[in-house]
Parts: sequence; structure tokens; C-alpha cells
Amino acid sequence: MKTIIYLIFSLQLLLCDFVFAEKLQMTINASRAVDLTQPLYEGMPYWPGTEPISIERLADYDQGYRMHKFTMWENIGTHVDSPSHFAAGEGKRTIDQLPLDQLIAPMVVINVQKKVKTNADYQLTVEDIKNWETDNGKIKKGALVVMNTGWYLKFSDPHAYINQNDKGELHFPGFSVAVAKLLVERDVAGIGIDTLSLDPGNDLSFPVHNVMLAANKYQIENMNNLDALPATGAVVVIGVLPVRDGSQAQARVFALLK
Repeated sequence: MKTIIYLIFSLQLLLCDFVFAEKLQMTINASRAVDLTQPLYEGMPYWPGTEPISIERLADYDQGYRMHKFTMWENIGTHVDSPSHFAAGEGKRTIDQLPLDQLIAPMVVINVQKKVKTNADYQLTVEDIKNWETDNGKIKKGALVVMNTGWYLKFSDPHAYINQNDKGELHFPGFSVAVAKLLVERDVAGIGIDTLSLDPGNDLSFPVHNVMLAANKYQIENMNNLDALPATGAVVVIGVLPVRDGSQAQARVFALLK
């Protein structure tokens, strides 16, 4: 017998300063949850030019308890980019200001693994979006649109995952600028991918970042287990660390499935 997860969201969330936050109204019937988060560990992939995660054991059971110190950049592992990561100015949200009603969202999953196999620099196209919508219906306002490239399967091999050649060039797939602009028009909550960046690795001008974040959308990078998700019907829950004034932060991301 399946264990049924039955969640009804119709609430006002009370902030610590007693100001009412977002009102989230959503009914979710789910029979299972899928973890979309890459684990954090020493030796995991990280963006070239930054530093790897460091995990130091400060105390152990012979002292009565175990405790560690984690030292890591805000962009390592499965993490969320806030608008303030690239977009400056009033109203551009920091990571702790992302609306709670956008961190629980319906998922759109677009699988392009076949195209990526023959082109590591593949960019999601408007045609890909239209083909998905022909099969599944129009992408809805407030959705999280995720590009499943299959790259997450390389995560345990940092060399293959980063895919940097002798010239220092990175090669992994990402969104196209045309798709980013289209999704801003559709007013999605954000976008996600199972690679180091929403932009393809060979474009370090980060045009997709600039389009999405300037529109006050968020992004998720280094997602995991995307093959376990249907094209539509899943609901994502993004438990991002609310670092005050942070531009990015690690998150436990999971999907609820019927």
C-alpha cells in the first residue's frame, strides 16, 4: 500500500517580525518524493577559479559529540541564484528575500539528453519549448522550468562534469537567450538545470543569467535525479538557506510526485 503524502497549503506565513508574508494556496496529492539535491562532500565538482568545499571535524564522540566546520563558496553543489547575483538595484531580491510562494512551484521538465549526447554545448531552443508544449500544454505562470541534460550522471566524475579542455574552455549544455526571454514573458518563477551553470559552459558572458536575474527570477544549478521526474505534474519544494544579503545559497531541493 502506498503511503500518501497529502498536503494542503492555504495559509499565511508569519515572519519573525510579525508581518504576514505570502499567501500560498495549493493542494498537493503526492505518493512519493524525489531528492533533486547533489550531496556535499570533499572532492565534489566546483566552478573553476573558486575553491573546493572543506569539511573539518572539530569534535568527535570521545568528546561526547561530533561536530564539523564546513567552508564553501555559496555557488557549490545544488544551489539557488537570487536576482542580486547579477542584477543590481532596488527591488532585486537577495537570497533571503525570495518569495516563499515561488519556492513551492509546479515543475516543467524538458528532456534534451539525446541532443546533448551529440553536442555538449547544446542550448535549449524555442523549438524545444514549443514541442514540449504541443505534448504537454502551455507552460504556466509561476512554474519552475528545468532542463534535463543528463549531465547530473557525471557529477561523481568532476573532470567529466566540469569538462574543461586544455585551453580552459568549459563544455556543457545550457539554456539559450531566446528561451530565457520567452520564459520571462511567460512569467515563470525560475529555471533549473543539472550542470554547473544555466548558461552553456562555452559562454562566460552569462547572457541567460543576465536576462533571468534582471527579471527578478531565480535559478537552480547542479540539480540531481532529473530522470525520475515526469515532464509535468511534479511539484518542487526548494529549501534554500536564507542567508541575509546573500546572492546565492545551497538548497535541499525535492519534488513531490503523484
